[in-house]
Amino acid sequence: MFLKDYWYVAATPEEIGQKPLGRTLLGEPLVMYRTIGGVPVAFEDRCCHRHAPLSRGQVVGENLQCGYHGLTYNPKGECIGVPGQKTTPPNAGVKCYPLVERWGWVWIWMGDLTKSDDRDIPNLYWHNHPEWTRQVAGYLNIGGHYQLLIDNLLDLTHLTFLHGNTIGNEHVANTPLAKVTRNSRKEFKNTALELVARDLPSANAIRWMYNIDPPPLYARSGGFTKPDDRVDRWQMIRFEPPSHVWLDVGLARAGTGACEGDRSQGATHTVINAITPETENSTHYFWTFPRNHQLNDAELNEYLQKGVANTFLEDKEMIEGQQKVIDSNQSAPKIEINADAAAIIARNIIHELLTSEQNFDASQKAAE
Repeated sequence: MFLKDYWYVAATPEEIGQKPLGRTLLGEPLVMYRTIGGVPVAFEDRCCHRHAPLSRGQVVGENLQCGYHGLTYNPKGECIGVPGQKTTPPNAGVKCYPLVERWGWVWIWMGDLTKSDDRDIPNLYWHNHPEWTRQVAGYLNIGGHYQLLIDNLLDLTHLTFLHGNTIGNEHVANTPLAKVTRNSRKEFKNTALELVARDLPSANAIRWMYNIDPPPLYARSGGFTKPDDRVDRWQMIRFEPPSHVWLDVGLARAGTGACEGDRSQGATHTVINAITPETENSTHYFWTFPRNHQLNDAELNEYLQKGVANTFLEDKEMIEGQQKVIDSNQSAPKIEINADAAAIIARNIIHELLTSEQNFDASQKAAE
């Protein structure tokens, strides 16, 4: 089961064009395309005639024509033409979904249309702000349940063991979280997360590591490449439903006031994670890695793109391994440890919201 009454990232703008794109989101097969005027359209990938996948059809002007028997659908999902006859059957059509292009992604609403409001799309200001660059970005399809990826992002102790060549070292696992909270915004005052935090149920975690050696990727990005360079490093993490996770991470020269808010002697990065369930056991993972320094450094862009992409491939392989183990024995016991605190809060939030949605749906059906 998935939360429906939220905006999810469906695709990048470049993926949606004059050739139909088939993609499963929240367990539902969809087709997306652009009209001749460039407007993105999404509806169910299922012809109302013989349930052929519409993603195997073709765009004809503003419309989409089924590649099996030629039924034509307008951007509202209404069947407007059937070859060989002058009229279309009553109510012939498919379900249509709202799409909105914002922050360099295409967002979709798959829930109750009466609740759809594009003002609820998260504020990813880093993607458009002149003091930030988002040139380091990517997409992965991960063969695992989406909550495994949320767990991964909320418990960064795995950096020590899985990402030692890029963003991890022994200090992460050996430094307990300084604070874990639910439904709180005040911890992010004057940080990169301040503008994104909303009045939604949330899981928040903060870790500070003082006077440590920097991990390889951040050392290169922040200019801390001398053997005796020491830094203060921070990790600030926020989860918001349905499945968005943002990280304010960085490091500054040790003892220069980063903990008090002065990051001028360091480098700040944001990790923006848009996690869209595909099925119960697979996930669409859209990510960007904005930074607010050396914005036009092409060499650094290339270095970070390769390093971050390889890091997230390590996560993909581990999560897919997890999913296989879970599938082999769904009833196997599992323990929790201190580092799981934020992930447990996020799982509880999702469970509570799913229960609320299901109860509402059940009451609506009973009323009918």
